[in-house]
Amino acid sequence: MKRTLSLLLGCLLLCLAPVYAQSGRKLLTLQDVIHPGSVVTPGISSLAWRPDGKLLSFVRPAAHGPARLCAYDVERHREIVLLDPAGREEALTLESYQWSPAGDSILLEGQGGLWLLETRTGELRRLAKGEDIEVPAFSPSGDRVAFVMKHDLYVVDVQSGAVRRLTSDGSDTLYNGRQDWVYEEELANRSTARAFEWSPDGTQLAYLRLDDAPVPEYPITDYLRTHVSLIPQRFPQAGDPNPRASLRVVPAEAPGRAAAIIPDPKEVEYLGPSFVWTPDGKAVCFLALNRAQTDVAVHRWEPVSGQDRTLFVEHDPHWVNSLEPPRFLKGGREFLWVSERDGWQHVYLYTSEGKVVRQITEGPWMLDRPIFQDAPLYQLDPEEKWLYFAATTPDPRERQLYRMQLDGQGRERVTREVGEHTLALSPDGRFLADTFSAPDTPPATRLLQPDGAAVATIDSPVSHLADYAVGRREYLEVKAHDGATLYAELLKPPDFDPARKYPVIVDVYGGPHVQLVQKNWQDGNLFDQMLAENGFVVWTLDGRGSWGRGHAWETTVFENLGKRELDDQLAGVDYLKSLPYVDSARLGIRGWSYGGYMTLYALTHAPDVFKCGAAGAPVTDWKFYDSIYTERYMRTPAENPEGYRNASPLEAAPNLRARLLLLHGTSDDNVHMQNTINFLDALIRAGKPYELHLQPGQKHGFQGEAPRTYVDQRILDFFKQNL
Repeated sequence: MKRTLSLLLGCLLLCLAPVYAQSGRKLLTLQDVIHPGSVVTPGISSLAWRPDGKLLSFVRPAAHGPARLCAYDVERHREIVLLDPAGREEALTLESYQWSPAGDSILLEGQGGLWLLETRTGELRRLAKGEDIEVPAFSPSGDRVAFVMKHDLYVVDVQSGAVRRLTSDGSDTLYNGRQDWVYEEELANRSTARAFEWSPDGTQLAYLRLDDAPVPEYPITDYLRTHVSLIPQRFPQAGDPNPRASLRVVPAEAPGRAAAIIPDPKEVEYLGPSFVWTPDGKAVCFLALNRAQTDVAVHRWEPVSGQDRTLFVEHDPHWVNSLEPPRFLKGGREFLWVSERDGWQHVYLYTSEGKVVRQITEGPWMLDRPIFQDAPLYQLDPEEKWLYFAATTPDPRERQLYRMQLDGQGRERVTREVGEHTLALSPDGRFLADTFSAPDTPPATRLLQPDGAAVATIDSPVSHLADYAVGRREYLEVKAHDGATLYAELLKPPDFDPARKYPVIVDVYGGPHVQLVQKNWQDGNLFDQMLAENGFVVWTLDGRGSWGRGHAWETTVFENLGKRELDDQLAGVDYLKSLPYVDSARLGIRGWSYGGYMTLYALTHAPDVFKCGAAGAPVTDWKFYDSIYTERYMRTPAENPEGYRNASPLEAAPNLRARLLLLHGTSDDNVHMQNTINFLDALIRAGKPYELHLQPGQKHGFQGEAPRTYVDQRILDFFKQNL
C-alpha cells in the first residue's frame, strides 16, 4: 500500500510538468543545479589589484575551453587578457595567482611546480620544479619566492632559479611554514594554509612549526583499490593531545641557525597561524591561545635577543573568535586590533606597547567578510586616513560597505543596494572593486570611487532564472519562544495555491560562524528551487548560535550544543504550523555537516515533530569531532560530560521515530564516517529502520558530476517518497 501511494505521488508530481510548460517556463534539472551555466552566465572570480592600482585582475570563465586570466584597465576602461591557457601544454591553477610587488609579473602554480608570467611580454617560464610545492609567496622586493615542499621551507631566486632549502626536518608529522589539518580547518583566518611571513627587508622568514607526533592517528580507508589501503591522518578528537606549536625565524639569504620561541605547554596550547613583523623588522607579533580559547595573548618577540613580551591579553568567558594579528600603522608606533569585547566585532587602536588608545568602530553591528574567502576584514587607504569595511548594519542579513576616519569620526555608507557587498580597495586608494549580489541578482563586479560613486561595471552575469518554473524567496521575521526575533526565509512552489496543503522541508545548519538567511544570490538556491518545483515549501531559519548578530547571540549555545538551536528551530516550526497552506503532518528536515548534526538532534530530541529527515555527513557525538572546534564550544569531555551526553544524537538514537536517510563519504576527513557507523549501530540495537547512502571515495563535500547528481537525486526521491 505504501509503495502504491508513493508511486501515485510521484506520478502526480510528474504531472506538474505540462502545467509549467503551458506557462512558458522550463523545469530545472539536476544538471542545471550542478552546472548552473544555463541558468546564469558564470561570473569572474579571484579578484586582485596590481600593486600600482591601475589594473584589477581576475579569472574570466570561457564559454568553451579553459578560463583566462584577465584584467580591467582603470585608466582606459577596457579589459585585457593577461594569459589565455588555450593551446598551452602547462596545466596552471589560475585561481591562486599572485602579482609580484613591482607588478611586472605574476606567480602561478601548476603542473610540475611554480611558473612566472612576464606581463609585458607574455612570456611564461618555469620558476621551480616540484609536484608538492605549496603556499608560495613573493619576498617584499620580489626578487625571491618562498614556498613549502614536503613540509620544508624553500626559497627560489626569481632571476637565476637557484633554490635554497631553509629547513630540513619536515616530515609527515612535522610541518614547517604550513598548517596541519586541524589548524587549517579551525584556526585559520584566511583561505591559504601558509604559515610563514617575510621580514620587511626580505632577509628572514618567520614560520610556524607544528609537531603532530603527539596527535592520535586516524585511518581513512580507501576502498576503491584491489588491495584496500589506509590513509593515515593526524586528527585530535575532543580531549586528545594537540600539535606542539613553536615560532621560528630563519635567514633567507645564507645558511644559518633558526631562532625559536617554544611556548610553555602548561600556559599555551595553540599559536595563531597568522602573525606579523613589526615595521622595523626587529620583532614578530604573534598570538598565543590557551586550550579553552578564552585567552588570546598578543606577544612581541625579538628573535635576535630572544626577548618575548606579552603586550596584552584578550579575554572572553566563552571563547575568542577573532585571531586577526595586529595591523601596524606607518612608523610602527600604533596598530589596529579586532575584538568582540563589547559584544560586537570591532576595530580598536593600540600603541605598539599594547595600550589601548580608542575604539574606532562601534555600535550594535559587526565587521564581517565573506566566509571561505581570503578577503581582508578591513582595509586602509595609503594615507591611513580612512578605514574601509563591510558591516552588518542596517540589516544583519546584508553586508554594506562603509568607511570612517581612524579618529573614529565621519562614518560614511559607501553602498546602498540591498544585498551583499564585498570589499576590494585598490592599493592607491582611488577605487573600490565591489562584488555585489542580491536574491535576484547574481554577483556583479563594479568599480566605485571611494565614496561609492559608480565608475564602471566590470562584470555583470545574466540570470535566466525567470525562464524557469521557480518560486520567489520571502524574508520573514518570527518570534522565538522567549520573544527574540529570528530571521527566516520561505520558498513556495512556483504554482503556489494558498488553498492547498503543502509539505515543508526545513533546510538547517544551525551551528556557529554560519549564517544561511542572507539577502544575497546564494547560487540561486537551485536545489531548493528544484524541491519547490516538486511541490515542497522550503524553510530556512537562523537561530541562536548562528553568525552575524553579535557574540551574545552566538554564545547562548555554550557547553550545550543542540538544545538552544533546536528550540529556535521549533519556534520556526510553530510559525509554519500557523500557516493555512502548511500540512503539519508532512514536515521534513535536512542538513549537511553541522546541519546533519542538527537534523539528527531534531529527530531524536523532538521525535514527534518531523516525519522524515536527511542527514549528510553528521556529527553524531561531539567526542568524535576535532579538539579545536569542539572544545571552543563544549570544553573537553572530561570537563563537561553531561553537556556531551545531552548534545549527543547517538545517546538519544532509540528515540528516533521518523524516516531517516543518512549520507556520508567513505573518505570524509572532516566528519569521519565513524560518526555514521556508530549511529547505525545504535539504531540497529534499538530496532530502528533507516536508509543509508555511502559515497565511495568522497570527502566532506562531494565533488564530481556523478556523485553530486546521484546524492541530490537520492535526497529528492527520499522526500518525495516520505512527504
